[in-house]
Amino acid sequence: MRRIVTTAVVAALAAAPVLAEQTLDGVADATYQLDPNHSFLTFNVTHNGISTYTVYFTDFDATLDFNPEEPTTSTLNLTINPAALESNYPADYKAGHPDSDFESWNEALANDDRFLQADEYGEITFTSTSAEMTGEYTGTVTGDLSFRGETRPVTLDVTYNGVANMPWMGERDTIGFTASTMIDRTEFGMDALQGIISNDVRIEFSGEFMQSE
Repeated sequence: MRRIVTTAVVAALAAAPVLAEQTLDGVADATYQLDPNHSFLTFNVTHNGISTYTVYFTDFDATLDFNPEEPTTSTLNLTINPAALESNYPADYKAGHPDSDFESWNEALANDDRFLQADEYGEITFTSTSAEMTGEYTGTVTGDLSFRGETRPVTLDVTYNGVANMPWMGERDTIGFTASTMIDRTEFGMDALQGIISNDVRIEFSGEFMQSE
């Protein structure tokens, strides 16, 4: 059965023309849901003034109501689980931090009062409030970011990367975006390790949204 399905998918791909195109023409005016298998969300800070330290969120979701005719009327709602992250810390955390209440660096970064405080604030949200076009496929999206009990306006720089129509998705569109912004962590009550970790935190997203059925 698996071989039959795989053969069918390969045949469909071989028969398909161009899968993706950077155009808004013909894109469905619809609600789109984040494809978590093909989406990536990171934050990074400058560490010791000499390197960029990057952390991946591994559990997040978003709903996009997209209007290709008037993109500035589109809306975005994003939720992030701050307890689900990956920092790629290969050392023995407990050996180096025997007095820590946490068993791993990921757990400490998620829950320590100095950092994301996921045990107290179990969700990070972003809700768009306005959007502007800066080019044919670029724009800004401004919204309210709620993090660690604080809500602040944040503006994302966004690029629309195009639309794809995979054979196994039927008539539904898949659209892709990249986005980034910079926030000051101290505005959200996070001011520990001054001089070791930069106050500026860069947030970056790249991913795909699938048209809802």
